[in-house]
Amino acid sequence: MKTTLGRICLLALGPALGLGIARFAYGLLLPAMKSDLGWSYSQAGWLNTINAVGYIAGAATSAATARWLGAARTYGFGALITVVSVLSLGITDNFAALSLFRLLSGVSGACIFVTGGAMTMALAAERPQGRSVAIGLFYAGAGFGLAVTGLLVPEWLEKFGQETWRSMWQLLAAMGAIFAVAGYLAARETHAGSAIRESERRRYAPLGHKWILLGYAAFGAGSTGYMTFMVAYLKSDGQPAWHVGLFWTTIGLASMAAPWIWPRLLSGTRNAVAFSILVGINGLGMAIPLCNPSFAAMIGSALVFGSTFFAVVAATSEFVRRHVEDSRHTAAIGTFTLAFGIGQTLGPFSIGLFTDMTGSLYTGLLIGAVLVAAGMILSLFQRS
Repeated sequence: MKTTLGRICLLALGPALGLGIARFAYGLLLPAMKSDLGWSYSQAGWLNTINAVGYIAGAATSAATARWLGAARTYGFGALITVVSVLSLGITDNFAALSLFRLLSGVSGACIFVTGGAMTMALAAERPQGRSVAIGLFYAGAGFGLAVTGLLVPEWLEKFGQETWRSMWQLLAAMGAIFAVAGYLAARETHAGSAIRESERRRYAPLGHKWILLGYAAFGAGSTGYMTFMVAYLKSDGQPAWHVGLFWTTIGLASMAAPWIWPRLLSGTRNAVAFSILVGINGLGMAIPLCNPSFAAMIGSALVFGSTFFAVVAATSEFVRRHVEDSRHTAAIGTFTLAFGIGQTLGPFSIGLFTDMTGSLYTGLLIGAVLVAAGMILSLFQRS
């Protein structure tokens, strides 16, 4: 049992790299990059959108890639490409090149996420009494990545200057390389390849789960908009660097605590009820700073948002486990990841565009909260 949980914790360094660093650290570095490179908010949102396009491509192809290369190699190659892409973000100022590397890190991050999630579900099957906690641990890895970047990035920029964002990307790449090696070593010892190959032969039909998939896409759009622009909102309000760091770290630490907060909800509800509840709570967390701009309210928002963000992802895995045959798990996880990726594609760019049009980050964040509320409502229609 301890070996199983230890292996899952190491696999969780994949999401720490692919999401916590490659995907979401951009939100911390965005204000410095935007100021230094003279971007508009729609350009800033575009770099998250192109990352999400890559995420869609990776989600759509990861099961087939895993059948060809094996789960562990797909995970490992994904981690390698992610590290190289993150490093490259600190080398070039060219917008097209930055877009390319954000695209590649999206593809590779999805490959890590899908194959790592499938291997985690295979490992979690060995301990049915704590399955929800085991699955939650994998997704909490992204929270660990958030916590680490929240501790490092704001203080680095405060101490060495906003123009040193390139050095920060390079430092994050070095840290990500350690995560990549540790995660791959755990993946090599996890035998989920046969399940993935069988999953590729037996197709998953998503129409029966259309409501939760639509809800997941809406959640992806709204919540990713929050993650992209919330730091800019804090900075526009004149918050000091340590406030920003504490806010981001709180999201990460709350995400890491989530596996122990929600296991009863995840394992004890039918249909998509757990998903709907968690999405609704997440939306409430997003709305807190829009109603009260105080720093205490911001931290409250981070606690609520962080404790539910990756728990929503875990809820989709629990839904797949309950309502999809084992032989179709990898394909189903890929489809859910695809839905989330579509939302991530539309959300940041659209919210950035509305922010440019209105001149108000508040309006953009409000739209994000509305999208998450729509995701909750859509998922309530789902039946097993």
